[in-house]
Amino acid sequence: MADKPRVNLKFVYNVCNDVAAIKRFYGDLLGMKIASFMDKPEFGWVNIASEGFEFMFFRAEGKYIEPTEFAGQPGDGGGPRQATSWSVAIPEEDFRATFERLRQAGIKAMTKTPTWRQDSYWGYTVLDPAGNTVEVYCLVKERPASTEWKD
Repeated sequence: MADKPRVNLKFVYNVCNDVAAIKRFYGDLLGMKIASFMDKPEFGWVNIASEGFEFMFFRAEGKYIEPTEFAGQPGDGGGPRQATSWSVAIPEEDFRATFERLRQAGIKAMTKTPTWRQDSYWGYTVLDPAGNTVEVYCLVKERPASTEWKD
């Protein structure tokens, strides 16, 4: 029997209304690497690189209807919408500052502060500028004394 080929998921393509807002959210607020970006009237995209995986948003040719409610997610239950969603891992030492940037930017969040989830990590679920549900989370080196977030 022949060996199976080494197949990897490399790109995921999404659509949005505003590639500059997506670049700001994933690059400036979350601190992810922006591999390429173009925002011209005829075409726009932002490419977010993450350890060999590329996550791209293209500006929709027609009007993209941005969702306004959260999608369900394992771990925190999420919202009522049945849709694809994802999680972004933030290093523990950067999590508080990332949360503060999101809050100060007025990003719509499911809860006022991060919550302790599955007795193993802090999570903060938000909507990105295209209305996608994104769990921003960090794994911790040790369980905190209190599982209530302290500002």
